[in-house]
Amino acid sequence: MAFETVPPSDLRAVFFDIGGTLIGPNLGLLGGWLRAAGIECDDERVAQLEPYARKTQAEKRHSVLGTPRLRGLLVEELLRLLWADQPEDAARLSSAVDRVLANAMAAGHLAVPVWNDVLPGVPEGLAALRARGLRLVAVSNSDGSAAGVLESVGLLGAVDHVVDSHLVGFSKPDPRIFDAARALVGVEAGHVVHVGDLYDADVVGAQAAGIFAILIDGCGFWPDAPCLRVDSCAAAIAALTAARTA
Repeated sequence: MAFETVPPSDLRAVFFDIGGTLIGPNLGLLGGWLRAAGIECDDERVAQLEPYARKTQAEKRHSVLGTPRLRGLLVEELLRLLWADQPEDAARLSSAVDRVLANAMAAGHLAVPVWNDVLPGVPEGLAALRARGLRLVAVSNSDGSAAGVLESVGLLGAVDHVVDSHLVGFSKPDPRIFDAARALVGVEAGHVVHVGDLYDADVVGAQAAGIFAILIDGCGFWPDAPCLRVDSCAAAIAALTAARTA
């Protein structure tokens, strides 16, 4: 299938997913919670498995919206991978997730604020795009906390607007969430690029809204995705900068 690999030269706005794009999970913190709950793992193993757990978490998220299970879904999928060589035991899995969350709360956390690691090159990259006159919008499938998460890591001021699916009533890949973002900056779809790390949510949704998509796929999950693929948000920003310069 043919598709464009160069972002539009008349770019006016860039939309960014948040989790897995601008920020990543704090793997040291997550590993510490797992070990405190009696689960054997090291940080290297957690880092190796986390992208796979995050992908599955995203695929299952809609099925657990509005339930207590949503909060621990990343932990649950990570444990499935850590215990992949053992027979599945639903009761054991549920108990382990509860222990991990309890340890997080005992450490002074009211939820699981594991998404607090700003990814390399992101602050500088956002500043560079803004300096070129581009409007920046964070577009996230979230629970109402997207702006708070960005504020907690010092990125809220780096974007012009935050579109949170819980607040606008549409989740990616519904193109209406991208339409809501465009309305905030007054830009037509042909002048926008969206950057995200999940094909089914970010690429499918953006393209349905008529928006050029860049997929962050460092693990090679989607080798045949009909879009521009890069291995990091920094690489996506570099591609945007090159296209804008050209």
